[in-house]
Amino acid sequence: MNITRIEVSQMIGGRETGRVSGFVSLHSYEGHVQMHCAVYGTTPSTCRDALIAEALRQLGRMPEFRSGARSFSCAPGILAAQTAHA
Repeated sequence: MNITRIEVSQMIGGRETGRVSGFVSLHSYEGHVQMHCAVYGTTPSTCRDALIAEALRQLGRMPEFRSGARSFSCAPGILAAQTAHA
């Protein structure tokens, strides 16, 4: 799975708790995967990147990827583009 686009939506967070949650969609030419993610201890400027990192962590824990039967990668520059988009 070569991830060609990443979208983060419905981000909800509380400054007092430092918890942010949202949906992360990972798109490829094969289709897309959407995950609900939650992260703690982020700042407003890093919460989007933290949610993306959590989604990639979760993707790697899925049985088909964890077993090595499938692999995933990100298209060149996709993560840098997401950071600039934030």
